Amino acid sequence: MNRLRTLGALAMLAVVPACLDMDVVNLNEPDADRALASASDVEALLSTGYFRFWNGTQKYLSLPMMVSANEITSSWGNWGMNERGERPRIAWDNSPTYANRGMLTTPWGQLYEAISNVTDGIVALESGLNFVGPNGEDLNPRALAYARFVQGISHGWLAMTFDQAIIFDETINLEDGVPAPSPYTEVMAAAQRYLEEAIAVAEANSFTLPAGDNAWINERPLTNTELAQWAHSYLARYLAGIARTPAERATVDWARVVYHAERGVPDIASVEGDGSIWWWAAAERPQDWIRAAHDLVGPADESGSFAAWKATPMLDRNTIVIETSDRRIHGAEGPTSVGKYFRLMPSSPFGAARGNYFQSRYFQQRFAYHRATSFRGEMPAVQRAELDLLRAEARLRNNNIPGAVELINKTRVANGEMTPLAGTISSDEAWKWLMYEKLIETAFTQGGLQFWERRGWGTLACRTPIHYPIPGTELEQLEIPNYTFGGDGEGAATPAAGCMAD
Repeated sequence: MNRLRTLGALAMLAVVPACLDMDVVNLNEPDADRALASASDVEALLSTGYFRFWNGTQKYLSLPMMVSANEITSSWGNWGMNERGERPRIAWDNSPTYANRGMLTTPWGQLYEAISNVTDGIVALESGLNFVGPNGEDLNPRALAYARFVQGISHGWLAMTFDQAIIFDETINLEDGVPAPSPYTEVMAAAQRYLEEAIAVAEANSFTLPAGDNAWINERPLTNTELAQWAHSYLARYLAGIARTPAERATVDWARVVYHAERGVPDIASVEGDGSIWWWAAAERPQDWIRAAHDLVGPADESGSFAAWKATPMLDRNTIVIETSDRRIHGAEGPTSVGKYFRLMPSSPFGAARGNYFQSRYFQQRFAYHRATSFRGEMPAVQRAELDLLRAEARLRNNNIPGAVELINKTRVANGEMTPLAGTISSDEAWKWLMYEKLIETAFTQGGLQFWERRGWGTLACRTPIHYPIPGTELEQLEIPNYTFGGDGEGAATPAAGCMAD
């Protein structure tokens, strides 16, 4: 069935057992064994959709994007982390033979695998297949809502990251040829349609996603209400983060962002790690692989160390120690004590030859349980804090500083144990603390999130690509001339559009 394999980038699918009885309407009346086998195949394809999304966006290949966003720092060459963090920033090498091309080919392939698999499920539904529960209940709405959800989040991630992508759903017949790529704005419009349909179907029906060995999202048997909340959450994130520049982010439909953020998850959307195939790299990597970037933890510094570091020429920068009242960075006993989210290590693991500006002694502590349990435990995808801070940004853009501060203070006080901000602070101060709070609370969660946020705020390092091209291997398949972004070329963050100077 897998309808999009002709693009050449998709891996073979590992299927899981079926968990439903299915009634297949077939006018040719095939024998029962063939009908059940076909139904099982459809179920297996459909059920892997979110895993393919997770697999493509949350594992090793998310780390270079986190380096690009100054969320983490690493001078190691793995998956191109060193090159994405190099100063001054360089263009993306989009050659089909580039050693680190997997940063783009892996998410591209896995997301289209997810899209293709759930699209096959929709085609089967439209062809007369019926999902029937153990008590004879109609579970077609559950299958459709889940399929649209996966179509939406997958197209959305493609639109957020690439300058263009292929819109693919059940209306496309590949016998007519592979569709031409569409601009990221059109891909996002399609993602929005899919997510809105997922929400509509989920809110109009009652169901629960499969659990146990046959779970569609590991250890998360979401009800229809919960699935709608997840879809609202992703949609709020995408509608805000699609902007490529501060000017574009200013024109976002913030009322729509707020609408979805208010209806998003009340606490957290997360997946349970299983120590095997469900894990995420940002929390799994040991302390000698990645560190928190100073631009992530530094803005709350009260000692002057971060300001002095920022004033130092890039090539002369090295490790610093921060003193702050933010208990997420360090404990009340002082800068060497362990904080809620970070801890100060004795030294930095990175060799000086690749640039001392990579150095950092700060290591992620918040998700230490994931490493300690061999990649088990809760893995955040979207948090209520992220959604509340989107609402805060909308209020700031409407000059409602007291309202924005009210939302910023929620995590600043509860998690950071910091003094609440006053509603009378200046707009500049409110923006500073909004951005800090957003980055601290979302650090090491969704791969790419802080890249998208900084891009829209104009705080990516200058010359960083603002998005990425279709992978070179795919351009060959599509017979499109190779191109790229970043560095001194097109599609780079610039001072005129908004960027952070070295």
